Amino acid sequence: MKKYKILIVDDEQSLVYVLKKLLEDEFIIDTASDGEEALSYIKQNEYFAIFLDIRIPKINGMEVLSYTRKLSNKPNVIIMTAQNTMVNAIDAMKHGAYDYITKPFELDEILGIIEKIKKNENLINKKVEKSEDFLDTLLVGKSKTMQEVFKTIGKLSHNNITVLILGESGTGKELVARAIHLNSVRSDKPFVVVNTPSVPSELLESELFGHEKGAYTGANEKKEGKFISANGGTIFLDEIGDMPLNLQAKLLRVIQEKEVEPVGSNKPVKIDVRIIAATNKNLKSMIKNAKFREDLYYRLNVIEITLPPLRERKSDIPILADFFIKKFSKELNIPEKQLSGDALSFLQSYNFPGNIRELENAIRRCMVMSPSSILNSDDFKEILNNAGAEKNLIMDKTIKDKKTEPDPFEDIIRRKIKNYAEKVKDAEINDVYKSIMDLTEKIVIEEILNLYNFNQLKVSKLLGINRNTLRKKINEYKIDLKRRN
Repeated sequence: MKKYKILIVDDEQSLVYVLKKLLEDEFIIDTASDGEEALSYIKQNEYFAIFLDIRIPKINGMEVLSYTRKLSNKPNVIIMTAQNTMVNAIDAMKHGAYDYITKPFELDEILGIIEKIKKNENLINKKVEKSEDFLDTLLVGKSKTMQEVFKTIGKLSHNNITVLILGESGTGKELVARAIHLNSVRSDKPFVVVNTPSVPSELLESELFGHEKGAYTGANEKKEGKFISANGGTIFLDEIGDMPLNLQAKLLRVIQEKEVEPVGSNKPVKIDVRIIAATNKNLKSMIKNAKFREDLYYRLNVIEITLPPLRERKSDIPILADFFIKKFSKELNIPEKQLSGDALSFLQSYNFPGNIRELENAIRRCMVMSPSSILNSDDFKEILNNAGAEKNLIMDKTIKDKKTEPDPFEDIIRRKIKNYAEKVKDAEINDVYKSIMDLTEKIVIEEILNLYNFNQLKVSKLLGINRNTLRKKINEYKIDLKRRN
């Protein structure tokens, strides 16, 4: 498998060392301590990402960033700086930086950015093989409501009608948008995603429509907006309800005239782009409160697809659960597991406020944490809201009348701690809490390390701690990294 390259540019050698250690398992890492050395590397190599400090010797970071924007294969540049100012942030983004982070930062933040870039690299401006197997992995469900959604996607395959997708967070709106694109005649053209709330409002117009060189302070070069990038294909405007009113008017003109006007230009650019928008907000209510334009709403809502929350399609839970088990078995390289009958009843009783995304996360965690090949309801009770689930539990009479037993795992811990407390209550010990917590933490880290074959990157992500902290804990508890089951 091809290893992509990352360049780290900073004159703070300790930071460079830490970032290199964090990323070298997955990427080939080059490092530079000044702008001149960085440009030398950039001219000779193609980089997946560049982590770039603003204040570096010889040639500053913003000049290096500007140079990368002229390349045909532009790397994803993440600006690093100790100066947390709005001016720096806006300036970096105007110059085409992918992201901007301030020092000191958590290593988890770096890993999050890398994952985000990988996702975007897969979704934006890529030709995707259109096969039934691939499409089947996008949307799963046999419930009547989802079958209606699938039918609508099929009906939209031979036209370019604008679509508005409504639904709560986590219901799969982006997946539906992508399925529409992949089933259309535009399937071999770009599919460009714009998450409206993630772009600062002062940069959103430039992000969408582009800008000319010199359009405003810091616009040192021409920028191609997302609409032009999507030309010939589809643009997905996620969370359209968060778009500022002034940009709503400009978007309306784009839809009507089929052209965009970059910031600082008076020459419109003709485009051929299918628009799919999505929101979890009530746009009709926003129209009444003058927060969303009524004319734009009707332009976007030519065809409306409403995705049901998971609580309204519980018959799909067994299919979704099986899909996620197979998915994570492959991704995490662990044997497939099965759901017990009580686990399935438990999952179908739960209302899932986080919808499919919440179910997906619960399955992932249980696949990792449970030592058994069978997942039962106890495996999910620590993760999901057990109280809310039991309140709405729908079971047959025999199960309904059966007394709920206490959580075995919690019961074991309680008994062990009680026994330990009984033994030491008369002894002169003042640090019972610390000794218990340290021992528990050591066991948790040891077992998860063992489960993941001592892959510290994966273990740190699962435990929710950064890799440096994990290393300190391993050293502190003298954990044997060679142990295997």
